[in-house]
Amino acid sequence: MISTAQTSHLDSIGTFLAMEIFTKAQKMAAQGRDIIHLEFGEPDFSAPLDAADSVRKSMEKNSAGYTFSQGLEGLRNEIAKKYEEDYGVKILPEQVLVTNGSSLLLYLAIRLLAPPGSQVILTDPCYACYENIVRLAGAEPVLIKLRYEDGFQLDTDELKKRVTAKTKAILINSPMNPTGVVFSSEVMQSLADLDIPVISDEIYADLSFEDSPRSFLSFSKQTIAINGFSKYFAMTGWRLGYMITPKEWMSAADRLHQNLMISATEFVQEAGISVLQKSKVYCEKMKAEFNRRRIFVLKRMRELGMDPGYTPTGAFYVFYKYPDSSKTSLDLCHEVLEKTGVAIAPGRDFGAMGEGYIRLSYAQSMENIDRALTKLADSKLLTS
Repeated sequence: MISTAQTSHLDSIGTFLAMEIFTKAQKMAAQGRDIIHLEFGEPDFSAPLDAADSVRKSMEKNSAGYTFSQGLEGLRNEIAKKYEEDYGVKILPEQVLVTNGSSLLLYLAIRLLAPPGSQVILTDPCYACYENIVRLAGAEPVLIKLRYEDGFQLDTDELKKRVTAKTKAILINSPMNPTGVVFSSEVMQSLADLDIPVISDEIYADLSFEDSPRSFLSFSKQTIAINGFSKYFAMTGWRLGYMITPKEWMSAADRLHQNLMISATEFVQEAGISVLQKSKVYCEKMKAEFNRRRIFVLKRMRELGMDPGYTPTGAFYVFYKYPDSSKTSLDLCHEVLEKTGVAIAPGRDFGAMGEGYIRLSYAQSMENIDRALTKLADSKLLTS
């Protein structure tokens, strides 16, 4: 007999609450409601034209076969060049593994470093899927609270207290989703001094607005750096990501990748080569616009009585603590959507410490951001 009991071993794997809000928003839009989407971290810009041009050329030569499982040599060369030029880190192309998006790489990285039954330290809040991926890999997530009073900086003294013999890795994200915070150099160095492997999700590394972009590889070679083309290059649906590991770990990483994916899509990899070679000016213009929006959002929120109380300096998010503690963040986001037509993400999506917060994404036009913030303020749902 077929029943849900056969999949009950996955009951601990949660859903994305932001997707619940998005689905409802789409239904409302189909009924004629004016909806402003601030719930997703998806750039509202088109991918660089160089990417589309590359795909057209690839299709003309039927470039859609299997590739070397670690990725095209040309792409890995360009990634190594980027890390040296943009982050000041020298790596070899042999240290790079390319696949279809960075999400799979999070799983690969955890499986590489954390055997089943071991522990991986995460921040709370953190990107919604981290806890689920750690559990899927058979490891145990250990959560370290990021406090509003500390500007959501990581307290490494608190982290040290949670390290045990079972700790095999620390997973960080800087600039961070959902807070937009860039961890300080002191925090990074303290983590490196622990001599524990770090998985560094660097998907927003290029969207650091007040300091130069950096990689955790600048602090420790005992690092798996994960990056991709979704955010800075505005190529979310292209699904192109990569990881950088010590040479000693690459054989195991490549074996895992071969069994799960074989290789990344060839013509998408060729598009990656093209944008790395040709699209820096376009991407820097997008970055400048994101920073302009960031400054506007913070100023406007303070004017409207919704002061975040800290200054996010990276990615494109603001994590806002709302005053009505009687409402869960999910219930509040449903109410906000119904009454204002503005879709925002519940803080609970990002961990237990996220309850009581909502996340706003400013990956939207300035006009829509201004309209959305005005609607939110007028509703009085997010103000005291």
